Amino acid sequence: MSETPESRRVKATPNPWDIGFGVVVLVGALLALFVWFPNDINGGFMQVSAIGRNEPGDAFFPILLALLLAGLGVLQIALPALGRALRTDDENPVIRTENLLFLVKFLGIVVAGLTVMFWLGPLTVAALNTPGLIEGSYRQYTDTAPYKYIGYVVGGFGMTATLIVWTEGRARRIALITVAGVLAASILIFDIALTNVLLPPNGEF
Repeated sequence: MSETPESRRVKATPNPWDIGFGVVVLVGALLALFVWFPNDINGGFMQVSAIGRNEPGDAFFPILLALLLAGLGVLQIALPALGRALRTDDENPVIRTENLLFLVKFLGIVVAGLTVMFWLGPLTVAALNTPGLIEGSYRQYTDTAPYKYIGYVVGGFGMTATLIVWTEGRARRIALITVAGVLAASILIFDIALTNVLLPPNGEF
């Protein structure tokens, strides 16, 4: 059956969900760059070390990440207008219960993962302090293995692996190995190679 002018018009209409998602990402990235980071990060983008060498400052990686997200947000907004992400379903999509349930599940997994990432290290140190196995607060161990890795590894692996398993509908060994590999690589790069960078969330303590 040939397409009617009405059906062609529907297919040529950009999906508002695509544009809306891009706007949210772009606004969030801009707020981080111009509001959050200037008020929360003391160091600059680059800094001079004690031996006079230029190296990444406290704001280096957050700014790079925010710029990347801002670029992705712009692409998400622009692509529908260029005709590369066009709507092919209902002309007037509405938010359904399934959409809200998906959002609640997604946010629940992310919040749970970030909570574990933030609190597991301090709680572990506090638990070891009780019988006198170690002494001091978590702030003193934010650059000490294995304590500095506990929250990052457990929370990061749990959150990412759960999202992948949920999305794929099954647990694949290669997916779990990939998550572990990415975490290991990030530790090698950001914790070992770059000695002045603290893994999240250790910089917050």
